Amino acid sequence: MLVEPKPLVGDVPRLVGLDGNNKMSKSLGNAIDLDSTQEEVSEKINKATTDPARIHKTDIGHPEICPVYAYHQAFRKEGSDEIYESCKKGQIGCMGCKQKITQSINDLLEPMRERRIVYQNDSKKVDEILMAGTEKARLVAKETMQEVREAMSMNYF
Repeated sequence: MLVEPKPLVGDVPRLVGLDGNNKMSKSLGNAIDLDSTQEEVSEKINKATTDPARIHKTDIGHPEICPVYAYHQAFRKEGSDEIYESCKKGQIGCMGCKQKITQSINDLLEPMRERRIVYQNDSKKVDEILMAGTEKARLVAKETMQEVREAMSMNYF
């Protein structure tokens, strides 16, 4: 039985880019790539736009308009409330906030970096995985197309 697919786009909030102006985009240069090194992540986050009204660490912050806080909500859910409160009270500066999210993003990316190295050094394994995936996709597509033809009464063969 065919099931109508439901869209996934729109259910997930988009993160604003590191520049604070546009959606995160590789072409705009305001994104963190999944293959970024720890140093690249740190450099990109350190350049990220923060609350423009905050000049000093002790100034009262506005995390609801700070792009870096949005990253905390996405990647440090368990610590985002603490960041929110500390920022609102002027107890944490933007650099301290950026250091925490940098660590969380690097922790998230580290297993990907490790797996990437394994596959970069074994192109034969990558080819095997791609071939197996292609064969599996062919089988699923064949079955799906049979269901489509039957559902549309186009089962001529």
